[in-house]
Amino acid sequence: MKSRILEKGTQLFFRYGVKSVTMDAIAAELGISKKTIYQHFPDKDSMVSQVVESFVQQDEIKWVELDKQYPNVVEKMFKSFEMVKEMLVQMNPRLLFEIEKYFPAAYKLFRDYNENGIHAHLITDFKKGIQFGYFRKDIDVELLARLRMAEVGLAFNPDFYPNNKLSLFETQMVLMDIFMRGILTEKGLTLYNSYQNNQQV
Repeated sequence: MKSRILEKGTQLFFRYGVKSVTMDAIAAELGISKKTIYQHFPDKDSMVSQVVESFVQQDEIKWVELDKQYPNVVEKMFKSFEMVKEMLVQMNPRLLFEIEKYFPAAYKLFRDYNENGIHAHLITDFKKGIQFGYFRKDIDVELLARLRMAEVGLAFNPDFYPNNKLSLFETQMVLMDIFMRGILTEKGLTLYNSYQNNQQV
């Protein structure tokens, strides 16, 4: 039952945001009493924290799978967006902002994962891209990793693009495209354009 509650909570949080989804709404969606939810989650804070923890664990697994399947970092980047496209298309763009504002313990889990997980993965990818001649040799990988993480986070900030006519996924793709074109060599750009053209077919 706990896994069912967590799964439904995740679906609703991602679609509507964490602030507007109540425990009553989750119970109604599952056809159970709110008391049953509280037997597994003492409060909404603990549920949001477990949703974030589960997301972090699954995301780490995806990074490892991508590394194994796509040693080419340029191709890996496109594949990573394909993997999360459905999630980003359906995700409420205010989700991360609301978690940061209203659920600090849950946000700390996400922030720690960014610092200790995503940051290291990005540096590894940038170094690999430089090694194979896809990325410029003069880039500071530490700075670029932090810039890329900040860029992804910006798309979730409602003040960043208040009249956004693009979906969250489209916004992330545009930001990623601008970022990539700033660090690619001619060799890397040729490969990048080929993947981008295939994606648009």
